[in-house]
Amino acid sequence: MNTAKTVRLSRRAVLLGGLGLGAGVAAGCKTTAAPGGGPENLLQSKAPTSQVQPVTTELYLSTGRYREVEAVIIRPAGVPVKPIPVCVALHGGIGGAKSFLDLGVPDILTGLVRDGVPPFAVVAVEGGNWVGGRNDDPQRMLNEDLPEWLDHHQLATTPFSTVGIGAGGTGALNLARTPGFTAVAVISPILFDSWADAAAAKMFTDRAHWERLDPLRHINEFAYLPVGVWCGTEDRAYLGNAKTLAQRVKAARTSFERGGHNDQYFRRALPDALQFVGGYL
Repeated sequence: MNTAKTVRLSRRAVLLGGLGLGAGVAAGCKTTAAPGGGPENLLQSKAPTSQVQPVTTELYLSTGRYREVEAVIIRPAGVPVKPIPVCVALHGGIGGAKSFLDLGVPDILTGLVRDGVPPFAVVAVEGGNWVGGRNDDPQRMLNEDLPEWLDHHQLATTPFSTVGIGAGGTGALNLARTPGFTAVAVISPILFDSWADAAAAKMFTDRAHWERLDPLRHINEFAYLPVGVWCGTEDRAYLGNAKTLAQRVKAARTSFERGGHNDQYFRRALPDALQFVGGYL
């Protein structure tokens, strides 16, 4: 028998009213479900679990990023809805959270589970360039906002793994520095081994920002964490540092095959990357 679950606003959400953001939270999240599903309000009871779609897209107000962000929840098809483990997927470039749909993650995930990998969900969120800046803290969003969004979707509120592409690889490695993760996979990560290169990329606000968030500056924090690294051999801007990362963290799995910094390569690498993290359930 299915039971509906009422979503409660956190103390932080209530306090947002004093920042002028409370109205956005009170209005709830906006939902786009697969055909046959309808929108639901954050303050109303959830739909029975039998009605939850394998792929759901929603908009949430992020207190970490100070804006509305998109989240895409992908479940393996044919698996009963329950609080299954979660792998957080961090996009690269300007593709956004929905880029993981274009890269075929729903079919990849369903195929892995059918082949015997324990069921888990992939949740992609909008994170900008993943290092943020003034009034934009993607890592705070992932650590503070995301657990409530996962609870809203009846998923495990503490992710077990994370997968990132490009700049999302940087974000995934930084997220995995948080205790509790069992594996991290990065595809064509954007890393810099010198401030001169980082400054030229204009990704960080200053040197201190780079030193705080570039994973190559924090290698010791990955000493006991299984890390998988994928990068195409034609991805010359980032291949060298991807190999450096793999060597320094003693990566559990690596793949440096032909490919560039593009969707064609990312599609080829994602099945292996998701299988890798799924092996640590």
